Amino acid sequence: MEAMIATPMSTPLGWSSRLGQFLKRFIFSPRWLAILVALVIWQLYADYRDTRLIPAPSRVFTELYGIVASGLFFTELAASMYRIVVGFGVALLVGLLVGILMGSRDSWNDYLKDLVTFGLAMPGLIYALVAVLFFGLSLWAPVTAILATSYPFVAVNIREGVKAISKELLDMGRVYQVKRSKVVLQIILPSLLPFVLAGFRLGFAIAWKVSTLVEVFGAVNGIGWQIRGSFDEFSVHGMLAWALLFGLVMLFIEYGLLLPIERYFGRWRPKVKQVM
Repeated sequence: MEAMIATPMSTPLGWSSRLGQFLKRFIFSPRWLAILVALVIWQLYADYRDTRLIPAPSRVFTELYGIVASGLFFTELAASMYRIVVGFGVALLVGLLVGILMGSRDSWNDYLKDLVTFGLAMPGLIYALVAVLFFGLSLWAPVTAILATSYPFVAVNIREGVKAISKELLDMGRVYQVKRSKVVLQIILPSLLPFVLAGFRLGFAIAWKVSTLVEVFGAVNGIGWQIRGSFDEFSVHGMLAWALLFGLVMLFIEYGLLLPIERYFGRWRPKVKQVM
């Protein structure tokens, strides 16, 4: 009679264990070392120059805390986010359409590639200035500037995604007479999704920057308008405080929203640990 050997069964980790592992990775992340080094260099340089033009980190963070505690930050953030969401929503739709046309037909690619390349090369500052000159303080100014600046980045990614769709899988679907809806949902969309997410992240980052530029030159509220106000008052610590808040919001959107979405929809793709 063969002896039966009991082996421990692997059980999934509980929520407390997963939370502990997440906190451990977060606390001991190398990013904090980089931030600490940057703060030390900033403090040393501020002490060395000893001028009001280079405020110490403590003064900037005190100003930052005051802005957040007063509630002003959330009011200005809401105004900026409204412009960004509207402008980037239009840019995303235009970029998707242009990218699909360029990737699916060589004639469309030849027709549109120069316009897209021109859009990629033109600085966002130019679009911001022209939009403010044309539309003044209206919503059309940030929407137009964001559209002109962001859609080329979305279009280029979508074009490459359309070209990367496996022709063999499409031909197989035709041979086996697979329904068009299944081809779109199970072949085309999974292939395009990584390129859509990459274009979304890049285009959104560009839209945020351009919207702030428009607010600097022509707005009565928003984060860019507050940066301009601090500049007019020669308040360097105020400018840096608003700039840091600007960056923190972008980091929150990147790590709290965009990356989780990308991981969820891209969970089927194999992970490459080492290229070379």
